[in-house]
Amino acid sequence: MQVNNKLVALIMIGGLSRRMGGGIKSLLEFNNKKIFDRILENIKPQINNIIINCNAKNTILEKYNLPIIKDVKKGYIGPLAGIHAGMDWIIKNSPKTEWLITFPGDTPFIPFNLVSNFESKLNFKKKIILAKSYGKIHPIIGAWHISLFPSLNNGLDKGTRKILDWAETHPLDFINFRHKKYDPFFNINTKEDIEKAIIIENNFF
Repeated sequence: MQVNNKLVALIMIGGLSRRMGGGIKSLLEFNNKKIFDRILENIKPQINNIIINCNAKNTILEKYNLPIIKDVKKGYIGPLAGIHAGMDWIIKNSPKTEWLITFPGDTPFIPFNLVSNFESKLNFKKKIILAKSYGKIHPIIGAWHISLFPSLNNGLDKGTRKILDWAETHPLDFINFRHKKYDPFFNINTKEDIEKAIIIENNFF
């Protein structure tokens, strides 16, 4: 697989999960493996440059030796601030990078063709590409052209908080990811979701 160095992937962990007892969901385990480890196993063959957005200090995440960035905007204002932080990091640390690809840290079954599917859509006419599956838009799973940073910065300063509210002010496109057996973007928010993830993995992997 040829890896595109003009892309940076951002795993969006954000902060602590209240619904899961206050810990970091990505570090939860099922079938003896962390969600975060599953994500890395799927994404590392697709892209060289990976960074983490996490606003909580965590020694376990630090052991992965990946850049960990906090929101630049203060107040824990949501995932749009995580996208902003990723763009800010790229501008300061990887100025030749043109695109940021984002996805959440609670999605254990990230597709092996995620990056290649986004690459097939990258162009300068549509500067945002978002993932869809089973008719649902996944605003956190997207590709964002770095030239949009000033617009995003301005939107956050003016109070925009929802990803789609900002994204829809720009030309955007969608990629439909399909799987016959399960949603590839199934995410974990509750203990019940852990049980569902075990069923998916035991039956389809």
